[in-house]
Amino acid sequence: MDVRSYLSSTRFAVVVTAIAVAIPTGYLVTDLAANDSLGFLTMFVLGVSVPRTYSRSWPEHESRWHGVAWAVGACVAALVVLLVAHVGTSAFLGEFWAAVGAFLVVEILLSAATRSLESAEAAAESDEDAATTDVDGSD
Repeated sequence: MDVRSYLSSTRFAVVVTAIAVAIPTGYLVTDLAANDSLGFLTMFVLGVSVPRTYSRSWPEHESRWHGVAWAVGACVAALVVLLVAHVGTSAFLGEFWAAVGAFLVVEILLSAATRSLESAEAAAESDEDAATTDVDGSD
């Protein structure tokens, strides 16, 4: 893929949107939670993990606006999971380890979502192959 086609792709729109959401959100979380670790990990999850999940498992959308909407929605969902996991673990762990635990929860869920989508895609392809074989009568 050359640079010009990448800059006009949905994948690039997802990356830019996720980073644009990640930076101010990370600073806001740092200020509100008074936890630098949580703010940094928020920026990492939203700016790196969300676009990586899109690149690995989601089909390329025709419209960049669909990609932008996907990125915003995925960032909101990841942020909610991160904050809920942080609140849930901060009662048992210190602030640093609660942030790390929340980060790991989000990473595991994103990885599980990616694997689930990949296996669903593989199952759909095998169903299509089976349907083609049945129509041919070549089994």
